[in-house]
Amino acid sequence: MKSNLTFFMLLAALYTSAQDKTLSTASQFINRSSYVQINMDENEKATFKSGLGETVSFYPSEIIDLKLNTTMLGLQVESTYITETQGMTTTTAKETAWVGVEEIDDLVIWFEKYVIPNLDVAAGKKKTVKYIFNCEELTLKFEVYDSRQVFSVILNNSFFPDKYFWTEAKVKDIPKVVSALRYLQGKRKL
Repeated sequence: MKSNLTFFMLLAALYTSAQDKTLSTASQFINRSSYVQINMDENEKATFKSGLGETVSFYPSEIIDLKLNTTMLGLQVESTYITETQGMTTTTAKETAWVGVEEIDDLVIWFEKYVIPNLDVAAGKKKTVKYIFNCEELTLKFEVYDSRQVFSVILNNSFFPDKYFWTEAKVKDIPKVVSALRYLQGKRKL
């Protein structure tokens, strides 16, 4: 009886968390499609690695519903991070989020107007400045603590809500993400 109650409580929790998920238009397109092809452009991707070996990659992608022969563009964000360490063994998780094409223009503005101009600017002694961009499926943060800078990518629908990607060492590579976004903007206009 107790195990059945535990099972139903777990099922209810999973159902509730699934109800709370917000999906981008790209994810909705994928979920509605019976047969899907995703073309990820490796030449235009931007990848960040942390000192621990965790990664996050931004892939400009073309999503094709093969059955209906319709197409959509989106930015696939693939994150790999360490979920558990026991001795010399580490367990990693790989999760994906999507930025819908309608979010791309605002994301470019956020990077170009607020983040990139501040890549070489210190916040000041004992001061912190945070720039946050909320997409449907992820949150991006650029934070400046005194003269230290941190770039974070948080997947909103993660199975591991306390895990996310962040880097200090590769902050200067942020313009590569803008290049990937600009590539998508160019494809959209074709």
